[in-house]
Amino acid sequence: MRVSRIAVTGLASVLSVALWTPPACAVGEMATAPVKLANGTDAGTVNFTEGTAGVLLKFDLKGLPPGAHAVHVHETGKCETDFSSAGGIYNPLGAKHGFLHDEGPMAGDLPNIYAGADGVVVAEVLSPFLTLSTEAEESLFDGDGAAIVIQEKADDYESDPDGAAGARIGCGLISIKK
Repeated sequence: MRVSRIAVTGLASVLSVALWTPPACAVGEMATAPVKLANGTDAGTVNFTEGTAGVLLKFDLKGLPPGAHAVHVHETGKCETDFSSAGGIYNPLGAKHGFLHDEGPMAGDLPNIYAGADGVVVAEVLSPFLTLSTEAEESLFDGDGAAIVIQEKADDYESDPDGAAGARIGCGLISIKK
């Protein structure tokens, strides 16, 4: 992702406006992440599709505790034991965590998902900050890949490092669909 700054000066003031330039687009590119829960059971999948406005994530999950859960794209494609192997939230520009933070959000920040009383999540989320392009400078598919991580509680959208969302309860390696 490239950010351009334009400075407009007047007699006594300076105005700085950040303009977001979308990443190199790979419209139609697809990826998938089979998600496992901390107890090793299959929880379903998250499918990713590149569009002109960003990446559409489709969640089809089961077995989660009822209620809200934070979900983030993480910087490392590993999902071992407590899922800390997935590293931190994907953050190629060094932003702060959360949609409500003055210096946020990180590229991997996503809205909370909600599991019904039956533990099922069916949701769609659009992220304008992600790309599936393998050619992009900020590609998720760098040398160590990326993962999607689900946490036990809701994200508060402002507390570093992960929105005070508790333990990581689900994880899936993101891979390009061939």
